[in-house]
Amino acid sequence: MSKSPAKLRVVSSNDHLTARDKLANAFKNSMTEHLRAHTKGTNVNPETLLTTDYLNHFNEIIMLLELVPSAPVQFASELAEWQHESYEEHFTHSGFRDKELAIVCYHNAPEDIRHAFDSSIADLEQEMILLLQQVQDKINTGDTEGLTRLCDEGVPRLQDLVQISAGIVNGALPNMPEAANQNDAPAGASATQSDVDALFD
Repeated sequence: MSKSPAKLRVVSSNDHLTARDKLANAFKNSMTEHLRAHTKGTNVNPETLLTTDYLNHFNEIIMLLELVPSAPVQFASELAEWQHESYEEHFTHSGFRDKELAIVCYHNAPEDIRHAFDSSIADLEQEMILLLQQVQDKINTGDTEGLTRLCDEGVPRLQDLVQISAGIVNGALPNMPEAANQNDAPAGASATQSDVDALFD
């Protein structure tokens, strides 16, 4: 009998933690739905809470890489100055009209979508930095033929990676049927509302 009170206290504590977790999840889901309501009329995707405008950070350099074989010296300094910026850094420094919304939405994007997007951007960044280093080496050595071949091969790889990232922004997760994502969304929304109602009754 002496163990019963302790056991009851553990159960009570676990119930409290479960309720707190439910409240935290309900709040996060409610925040996500709140942000989605504010994406109308913006370039932020209402489902993923991401925007392809961030990819301009890479597209501008890809355009230069397409041009650099024709004028290596002219574009060398611009290529050398490029530095990777995170999603938040890019919009903080940009003139994007809805940049504050874009940053907040990114931090509240669904976890699976954000993880897939961040992974694709990491791959893109790695490929970009490697290609830029190789391009600079070709420019420094005056190897124009090698430079042309390098850009002809490297630019399509970068464009493919950009398309993968853009697809994630628009709701196409790698190796995941689109229908599965659509089926998950209503269930999440319903659970959010029921959790909020139950916790605040």
